[in-house]
Amino acid sequence: MGHYDHREHAGNAGDLWKHFLLLEVADCLLTPDSSLVYAESHVGRPKYALKPSGDWESGIGRIWPALPLLKDFPYFDILAEANPSEPSSPLQIECYPGSALLLAKLAKRKKADLKMEIWDIDPAVEAAWNEFLDHGHPGQGCPDHGRSDHGRPGHGRLDRSSISFHLGDGFSGCMSLLRRAPPGLLLIDPPFTSPGERRAAEELFCMASESGWTVLCWHMKEAMRPSDHPTEFPLLFSQIGLDYAKAAGCSIRAASPHTALLSHLSRRARAFLHISASSK
Repeated sequence: MGHYDHREHAGNAGDLWKHFLLLEVADCLLTPDSSLVYAESHVGRPKYALKPSGDWESGIGRIWPALPLLKDFPYFDILAEANPSEPSSPLQIECYPGSALLLAKLAKRKKADLKMEIWDIDPAVEAAWNEFLDHGHPGQGCPDHGRSDHGRPGHGRLDRSSISFHLGDGFSGCMSLLRRAPPGLLLIDPPFTSPGERRAAEELFCMASESGWTVLCWHMKEAMRPSDHPTEFPLLFSQIGLDYAKAAGCSIRAASPHTALLSHLSRRARAFLHISASSK
């Protein structure tokens, strides 16, 4: 598997769609006093400091001015909480939580217990998670706002009792988890930098869905064509004024034993696209 560093790409147009849909799904699965296993095959760092000329400028940066219209969606509300601004100041975004931290923040809001099993092959990512879990600060240059929840009892605790980081291959790691853990929520999110990743992602997707998991699989698309999958959620970036490298868009393929969840996801996706397109 090729080396991939997400720091320059955090908050890009693909991240926006992926994390928006992920949090909509999690918002349905996380209920007060419930518990959920969350697994991610390629997790990246806990947080990212957004720097000038990063890919975020043509991703979340393009949508950020419409933030007041989007706070009904948990993804945007959590991003707003992570990037507070004075009422008289322009909206600014400096810090981008990764997918696992976005889920942890949502679980805290929902007063639900979340057990995370997350993988990455990069030792630098492991070091960032160790710093975050041991010391309660991000290590990526993002400011912390408000009180830390590390070490405190109760829902949403961010420590090694709730988050297990594994340095290694996320495909085989998640496959093993499917055999021993109760069905939960799985995000398959490889960088697709090496041959065989697409096939491995498809195999993991099929096994997870057959095992009763709710599973999302993300990928970029160089060209947008009609999908053969009825539960695929595509985004043409230009539809809402986004842009990313040579990709025309991205797509999330979803499966869940909760059929109402996918109908809900479709409605929420349409609502977000309508607001975003109207505010361009």
